[in-house]
Amino acid sequence: MKRKLYQKCFALTAVFCLTMGLLGGCAPKTETTTKNTPKDSTSDVSEQWNLAKTTPDAPYPEEVTYTIGLQVNANVTFPEGSNDTAENNGYTRLYKNKLNIQNKNIFEAVDGEDYEQKVSMAITTGEIPDIMSVDYKTLKELIDNDMIEDLTESYNNCASDLMKEIYASNDNKSLEMATFDGKLYAIPVTSISAGQEMLWLRGDWMDKLNLKEPETIADIEHILQEFVEKDPGNNGAGKTVGLVLNPDIYYGGYAQAYQANNIFTYFGAYPEQWVADKDGNAVYGSVQPEMKRGLEVLADWYKKGLIDQQVAIRNFDDITALVTSGQCGALFCGWWAPYTLESSYALNNEVDWRSYIVPAGEDGKVTMFAGDPNQHYKVVRKGYEHPEVLVKAVNVSLNYNQGTSSYTDTSDIAKEYLDYVNHAYGVDPIGGFDYYNAAALAYEHINEAIEGKRDPQNMIMYENTLYQSCQKYLDAIAKGEKADSTDWLNYNARMVSSKLMYETPVNVVQPVFFDQTDSMPLKWSTLQKMEREAMLKILTNEKSVDYFDAFVDEWIKAGGEQITKEVNEAIK
Repeated sequence: MKRKLYQKCFALTAVFCLTMGLLGGCAPKTETTTKNTPKDSTSDVSEQWNLAKTTPDAPYPEEVTYTIGLQVNANVTFPEGSNDTAENNGYTRLYKNKLNIQNKNIFEAVDGEDYEQKVSMAITTGEIPDIMSVDYKTLKELIDNDMIEDLTESYNNCASDLMKEIYASNDNKSLEMATFDGKLYAIPVTSISAGQEMLWLRGDWMDKLNLKEPETIADIEHILQEFVEKDPGNNGAGKTVGLVLNPDIYYGGYAQAYQANNIFTYFGAYPEQWVADKDGNAVYGSVQPEMKRGLEVLADWYKKGLIDQQVAIRNFDDITALVTSGQCGALFCGWWAPYTLESSYALNNEVDWRSYIVPAGEDGKVTMFAGDPNQHYKVVRKGYEHPEVLVKAVNVSLNYNQGTSSYTDTSDIAKEYLDYVNHAYGVDPIGGFDYYNAAALAYEHINEAIEGKRDPQNMIMYENTLYQSCQKYLDAIAKGEKADSTDWLNYNARMVSSKLMYETPVNVVQPVFFDQTDSMPLKWSTLQKMEREAMLKILTNEKSVDYFDAFVDEWIKAGGEQITKEVNEAIK
């Protein structure tokens, strides 16, 4: 869901400015005015420094250098023929142009373990860069060892209204997690809400079998049974798969495909989540009694042949291949499932995947659990002279990705920056983040544009790109033509399933713990392996549902009880 920007409007804007320039318009006049502006009291150097340190957008009077630990990926490229580097490219030149700041990379490492090792080494030697990204556990270690700056004042002085608005979209939960003893120690990189899990069904198969839309667990079971027994896709006897599940873990993942979280939350179970019980104590959802009801349903469906009988030996790619080939009729996934289903449409444009938010509880709503509010945290080294640089630089990124600067700034430096973003050139040393409800906002804006109620330029560039693709899909359908698969994807993800997400009320359970305790590095992987093996055995009927009780006893003795105590101590 990473947002990319689009350059097409710049071509239009450039034409406009060129025309205006021939008529005595914008660009040349602006440059002349700037050069001839006489100095006033604000041009005093000390005042300029003070202004830069205490306001969101004011540039520094002299270049400010910051060192950084840069996260890269193995496929980083730069524009063909350029001599750009990680320290001199379209991103860094924009930051230099707007704020007069320049990065110097202390280390570069590939995302994941390689980067974590570099961060760990920097902490051990006490030579951390001025700015770096860390996880929550490392953030707390840095605070405990007084190695990073308190960013409270920098945030209060320099955070833009846009940054504050984005944090507010998730009730400031992101900032709360970065705040300790009333002090903000990081600029958190937010997570986007994944929304409700949806049941995706082959609608063309439902029509062929005259099946009604599902509402209950019994309805889902009936549809799966009809798919498997009557083979509406003509796959051949015994070859149609009902529901596919991920054998590695068929529940608990946030924003993942091929799971069945809705079946468990229907019974009040929240697998793999640390949630509060009725007394306010943290409990691990996978070992709570409510789990057995969900396991009973899924184990029964497997016994009846309604769940993929090869589930234990499939991997993610195998499952996707089943879906693409037309052998599978049902899966659970979020609103973004069309990104996975595009290949099935490309092979057969008669495919009609439909999404449903089911089964709802007695209050008529499906219950979901929320994810971690943050992906990671950007911190500033203790003692760095300009801690506000981080806040100001993030402002710039947000302005061009979530704000309006991508439309209003027609400078060459801005066009180059957007070209970098569009082509995923290089690595942005700072980067930004998005609204918690970014997917719902995109639907709202695109829908309004299609209905003629919103100027398509009154949305961020990425949304404008999606709007154009959705409009192309509608134009193709109106002409009786097969829509391009990318346009099919965007329309079904952004206008169909996102609409369902946008309009369907849901209960949201907030987990209470996303961190690690002292015992987890030693014991948690063993406990997870134990859990996943037990649950797969129950699903595939190798063990009865009653085996769940034995698993819970073993889990507690193997370290689960100790870790539960540590989690409760951590959240006090």
